[in-house]
Amino acid sequence: MTRAEIKERLFRWVAVPALAVVLALVALLQYRWSGQVSAAARAQMQSNLQVSLTGFRQDFGRELGAACLEIRTALDTSSTVQPQDLKEQFQHWQQTSAHPNLVTHIYVWQDPANHPQPLRFDPGRDQFERASWPQEFDPLRQHLQEISAMAAMHSSAGAPGRRRPRNGAGMQGFRGRDHFGRNGNADPHRGMHGRGHLDFFLPWAVDQSIPALVYPIRQRSTPDQPADVRSITWLVIELNKNVLEKEVFPELAQKYFRGAAGLDYHVAVREGGKEAGQVIYASDSGFGGDPNLQMDGSLNLLGPPFGRAGDTGFEFLLAPVRQGPSDQTSSDDRRGPGPERSPRFEPFNHSGDHSVWQVVAKHKSGSVEAAVSGLRRRNLMASFGVLMVLGVTMALILIASQRARRLARLQMDFVAGVSHELRTPLAVISSAAENIADGVVEDKQQLMRYGKSLVKQSRQLTHLVEQVLLFASTQQTRPRYESGAVDLADIVDAALEGTSSAITAAGVSVERVVEPGLPAVTADAGRLVQCLQNLITNAVKYGGENHWLRVRAAAVREKSRIVEVAVTVEDHGIGISKDDIRHIFEPFYRSPAVAESGIHGTGLGLPLARNIVEAMGGRLTAESELGKGSAFTIHLQPAERGLEEKQRAPEPQAGPEPDFSA
Repeated sequence: MTRAEIKERLFRWVAVPALAVVLALVALLQYRWSGQVSAAARAQMQSNLQVSLTGFRQDFGRELGAACLEIRTALDTSSTVQPQDLKEQFQHWQQTSAHPNLVTHIYVWQDPANHPQPLRFDPGRDQFERASWPQEFDPLRQHLQEISAMAAMHSSAGAPGRRRPRNGAGMQGFRGRDHFGRNGNADPHRGMHGRGHLDFFLPWAVDQSIPALVYPIRQRSTPDQPADVRSITWLVIELNKNVLEKEVFPELAQKYFRGAAGLDYHVAVREGGKEAGQVIYASDSGFGGDPNLQMDGSLNLLGPPFGRAGDTGFEFLLAPVRQGPSDQTSSDDRRGPGPERSPRFEPFNHSGDHSVWQVVAKHKSGSVEAAVSGLRRRNLMASFGVLMVLGVTMALILIASQRARRLARLQMDFVAGVSHELRTPLAVISSAAENIADGVVEDKQQLMRYGKSLVKQSRQLTHLVEQVLLFASTQQTRPRYESGAVDLADIVDAALEGTSSAITAAGVSVERVVEPGLPAVTADAGRLVQCLQNLITNAVKYGGENHWLRVRAAAVREKSRIVEVAVTVEDHGIGISKDDIRHIFEPFYRSPAVAESGIHGTGLGLPLARNIVEAMGGRLTAESELGKGSAFTIHLQPAERGLEEKQRAPEPQAGPEPDFSA
């Protein structure tokens, strides 16, 4: 085994498996990396979703808080409600607000026990007017009356000489909250400034059924009231539900959930805490109505961000009023409260259902997990696609290198064969010429034999050179031949006549079988004769000891129609193995058995014949069995296709042709 063969085997059995293992390891690492990237992407998406939900809640609170602060400031600057002050503050809010139509009406309800009708502020006029409560306000009105009565009774119970109700009496349905004080007993002086108003930082109640904002203002006692009794003035701000649905919520959804191609999430605002919560807003029709649908994220817009909302009953109003230094008005108190902050909003659940507005979101891919899985799948497809392209490229490089190596070996064999084929006629011509020039040949008969030998060898040399040049021309550009209607009988006779000398010299018996009535075929007569001569020469060269060949021309029929005409050259020679027959039409290829047998050749005859036949619109096929002979068939199209067989001709009798048999 040569060193080149050892290197080739090492490359095939070591380098190729090593490259395959490297590709497999890279694919495994890509799969693991994609899992880690997906986990990080999932955590990032969930974190971003929570940030978006929190931003949605905070901006919604700021939108409500801006109106609350402006309106409450107008009511808090004086002990009596001044329409002009309220109008100025309201107009200032409308000028600075992104949604000036968010507030529909403002109600101020003073002394609910004696005045069942509230004062309604009309933004288009400069006065309050006494108005009846709308029908949808009935549950809220009744609840506020109960709280006011309970607060008045509880406050009066703390005065001297008055009987105090037992602990918890009359407080059913009002649960205390930690930010109001322990056990519902808040300090009435905590968070109160000089004029006796509640601190700015106490929460507002939101009646979600209207919707409306509710805030209690604890006023000073009047001269006809005991000094320890204070009345409650209720501030009710009615919100425009249509503005919430069509403006506020859609803008917040676009702000916090918008992606490159629109909203990345289905977003809805609905009531939580019920079996089937009402949908206030939905970015997509039908979304949010199914309480069993698993959401990617949800957050309460009111009260605690998570969990169930409690009751906001303003329990701190039920604590008795005590005299203390906080009731004294100081110069600092007249300046009002400290820095403004966004107020808190608690759900006002007077029906006891603990419902609260929630913002919910679900990714449009189905879920965050589905979105991450889809992203991972696309990443894996892209990475594995790259690896596949890399693997195919490596395979093509290996195949190309093998073909280049094989082509180089074939070219070396071709050079060696051509050199041998050229050397033989050149040696004969040179020897004969020297003998004639030196006067060795004097006899006229001997001189004639030398002349014939020179002519034969020169023709062989010319044929070899023309064959190489013709093959080179067919490789550069596809040859174009002048095709026409050709009679196959004449082609067969011309090919046999052109190879008669080789046939006679080899002592080969020839059978010429041409089916009568064959239609003319479309071909170039000269090139077709050359192809047949190549096939006949190969049959003579590789015919072995049988010294027989047959040239047969016949029509191929389908359903009584001639579809093509086939010309077959057969021999009973050495044959071709199954492994070699796949390569015989490759340039410069010669089977190892032929090369070892000492039969000379260039490996260009069959490739050249195939190129010529295909250029004429035909095809060249081969059938062979090792040790039994070969058959090469040229398939050509008839000049007039679709000829019907009128009468089946009798099978021609095979027999030697006297003109071409040895």
